[in-house]
Amino acid sequence: AVAVHGDIVWSNGFGYADLEHKAPVLPGKTRFRIGSVSKPLTAAAMGRLVDAGKMNLDDTVQAYVPYFPTKRFPITIRKISGHLAGIRHYRGQEFLNTKSYPSVESGIAIFSGDSLLFHPGERFSYSSYGYNLLSAAVEGASGSRFLKFMQSEVFDVLQMNNTAADKPDSIIMHRTSFYEVDSLGVICNAPYVDNSYKWAGGGFLSTTSDLVKFGTAHMQGGYLSAGTLEEFTTSQRLNN
Repeated sequence: AVAVHGDIVWSNGFGYADLEHKAPVLPGKTRFRIGSVSKPLTAAAMGRLVDAGKMNLDDTVQAYVPYFPTKRFPITIRKISGHLAGIRHYRGQEFLNTKSYPSVESGIAIFSGDSLLFHPGERFSYSSYGYNLLSAAVEGASGSRFLKFMQSEVFDVLQMNNTAADKPDSIIMHRTSFYEVDSLGVICNAPYVDNSYKWAGGGFLSTTSDLVKFGTAHMQGGYLSAGTLEEFTTSQRLNN
């Protein structure tokens, strides 16, 4: 999909959304898993809270998530957002989690008892679980459940009408089937997963058209204030 000055001028789909039924990819309609592109969507929700004066990036996470255990070193929203807080990433087969988690808090329990990997700010270490923790901060700051807040403050406002949580037990129109390529190069069905433990870090479905709308909204101030947008797109620095 391509947009010019915010208007989508071209959108096309290639291949099949379902191989068994030869169902083609429908431009602007077929919903794919967007993986870690879910993280910028979560950051946008945080930006709305910053603009509303409900979240301070330099607060410790416990200011918004009192149930998250205090660690050896304090960790701030800013450090978590930049993958500098020392929160771990997936281990073992956690990426293929099949358990259903009824709340953000229940998903946080996967890693909440683990020690930090390093002193916050010491180094960069990519962490999807860090963004799960940020979704808990969004809940604490907004007083709303994370998915409800994402719907009202991100998807509805930006008219991202084909973006949603990838709930495996729900009928979601135009959701693609999922595939992988095995070691012999054969296309097969991807393993079943339940992404309810990581909506914020990698659990959303979307389309190219919706993501173009999202990107356009961040080209200049408006959806987020110019100050917040600049702060969110400025690189952080390590302690050294």
